[in-house]
Amino acid sequence: MFKWLKSHLSWADFILILVVIIAIIISGVLVVKKEDERDVYIYKNNQLIGVYPIQEDRVIRIDEHNTVEIKDSKVKMLYADCPNHNCVRQGAGDILPIICLPNKVVVEIHSKNAKRPLIVQ
Repeated sequence: MFKWLKSHLSWADFILILVVIIAIIISGVLVVKKEDERDVYIYKNNQLIGVYPIQEDRVIRIDEHNTVEIKDSKVKMLYADCPNHNCVRQGAGDILPIICLPNKVVVEIHSKNAKRPLIVQ
């Protein structure tokens, strides 16, 4: 097998493959490192209710209408008394925001240094 590779690949090919493998490893390390630096921001009526680290499992009762769960570095709306329950059916995630329009609740996940890009009124 190695003789076949030697006969069909040049040194430039080996170097290119090595560079690609190193780039994949570095990208993986950076993605894992970024996930540890993310927080969950919870807003009610466009007011910040709290900021919670995504790596700590907990259940947060926002008010009598909404409850959020952080588990396994993912966030989901555990309970909402809105009519359509779209926010609850969205399930757990670690990228997209969770928005409960009838109750005016927004749950965002972003890095500790990021500015708030989404405003719901």
